[in-house]
Amino acid sequence: METNDQAWTKKDYFHIGLSIVITLIFSIRGGELPGAIFVTVRYLLAYYLYGVVMVLMFVGLTKKMFKYKPNKKKMVLWVFYFATFFAVTELIHEGFLMLTGQEFH
Repeated sequence: METNDQAWTKKDYFHIGLSIVITLIFSIRGGELPGAIFVTVRYLLAYYLYGVVMVLMFVGLTKKMFKYKPNKKKMVLWVFYFATFFAVTELIHEGFLMLTGQEFH
């Protein structure tokens, strides 16, 4: 039985859905169709993998120090927020490199 703090609400589902949409929008890459889809999926997987790793790392490093125990719901939300953050900042970084004439991959 879940406690009230771990119950998923419509607001939580909305945040996850919005995060997925924003991450997808900022992950779309141009180019020839088969290659562009592969690159976009690769970026999406990387952002969510980075999100999982960062959440596990932050929780592992700070849980004992600050004496808190985040529940699974909070950790899942943090993963989606981190993935969105990584997608937005990566696109900003690539745009900056393109505007300054530097090469990016």
